[in-house]
Amino acid sequence: MTPYDSDNLTTVIEQEGVEFVVLLSPETAEHDPEYREVGRFPTRKQALRFSASAKD
Repeated sequence: MTPYDSDNLTTVIEQEGVEFVVLLSPETAEHDPEYREVGRFPTRKQALRFSASAKD
């Protein structure tokens, strides 16, 4: 069964100081996310752009 209208938390962007960090949880994580840092960017816009390309 798949949850209806749930949040997709596969990729998360967090601000650390002046940088925006993209965290990715692999599909193998199952119930608990196992976030891994996949990139750091000076702007949120760049982090969002990278995050969108990482999902493809």
